[in-house]
Amino acid sequence: MLALSVMSGLVSMPGWAADNQLSSLLEVELAYAPKAAGWQKQEIIWRPEWVTRFNSGARLTLLGEVRFDAKDELDPGRPEQPFRARLTKKGFPDDHAELELREFYLDHYVGDAFLRIGKQQIVWGQADGLRVLDVLNPLSYREFILPDIEHRRIPLWSALTEIPLANWTAQVVWIPDATVTESTLPGATYSLIPDPFAGRGRMEVDRPDSLAQSDLGLKLSTFQQGWDLSLNFLYHTVDDPLIQFDTAEQKIQAEYNRSHLFGGTASKPFGDLTFRSELGLETKKRSLDPITGNIQNTAVGSYVIGLDYSGFSDWFISTQFFQKYRFSAGDGEERSKEQVTLLIRRSAMNNALVLEALGIYDIDNRDSLIQLEAEYLISTNLVIRTGADLFLGNREGTFGRFHKESRLIAGFTLSF
Repeated sequence: MLALSVMSGLVSMPGWAADNQLSSLLEVELAYAPKAAGWQKQEIIWRPEWVTRFNSGARLTLLGEVRFDAKDELDPGRPEQPFRARLTKKGFPDDHAELELREFYLDHYVGDAFLRIGKQQIVWGQADGLRVLDVLNPLSYREFILPDIEHRRIPLWSALTEIPLANWTAQVVWIPDATVTESTLPGATYSLIPDPFAGRGRMEVDRPDSLAQSDLGLKLSTFQQGWDLSLNFLYHTVDDPLIQFDTAEQKIQAEYNRSHLFGGTASKPFGDLTFRSELGLETKKRSLDPITGNIQNTAVGSYVIGLDYSGFSDWFISTQFFQKYRFSAGDGEERSKEQVTLLIRRSAMNNALVLEALGIYDIDNRDSLIQLEAEYLISTNLVIRTGADLFLGNREGTFGRFHKESRLIAGFTLSF
């Protein structure tokens, strides 16, 4: 049915455009790490966007990204991109430059059904930055979790259709793109992959096959008595790999498994206070017991509860509690993981100045990430910013391992 809808939409679309719009964002950002006594990045990013509207009502959107980083510390050289499918890979003209087709999709209505097909981001869930159901697009860890998640998601070649059903909307998703979460390789600034071979090993990524092992999803959403509700199901490849080491061949092996994800969301405003919640159950997740070396297979449940408050003039405050629970675990594995977040945002000078502080605290490891940012709108198309990303606490923890990479940032965004 999806294929017929695609064909019907394309056939009904005339061969000429009614309107073309081209816009661009130019971003310049510098990051300096005082403890490491060096520049992390000195980069310029150009993000062009081309939108074509056709006489049929269809719309074609293209988003590109051209990046030049004078330092080349975050993802050195011209990486082989083993985590990406062939049609999703970037281009590297040299060690300092990269080119990427970020998004390229067609929007069209077929009767009452909305269709989007092409390279895109598909966002599920209510959580802010903490992923429970928002797992359709894998992430890039080039800068760990520091950039906005919109820029960390890897857009995938996929098809989405939304069909109204009485008081519900059904969203059907098909993702034949086998790209998985992308960690920078050992030696990069924010690499999450341990390297017991001191740079002499080789990396093998056993990704699933595109098309043959597609991801399929269904989301049912409704609005009832002030509640935004959704029920979600996804059959997919779990993007976070099982990492194993072959000492005889000096090989780092990343393997993946298929799983069913069941979940749902619920949110509702109560005056100035908004309640958000998100729940997910992954039926299979693999991990390696650090003591026995045995592979563990278990179901994993996770949830987020969030509260947003906007009762103070020009202030926004948001807090979240996140927990992930493994239903079975080896002797050397923790069953649960908890994190809390706090976001405080203050607008001033008729919204020309925005001050923001975001803190993420890992309860189990007792470490944290604090992000501070100030943005000032000089004109309608020019924003300057400065801030800091601070890693604190346990040096072996989720955030504390990067304590030497705490950094000061400055830059600007020009739109035209």
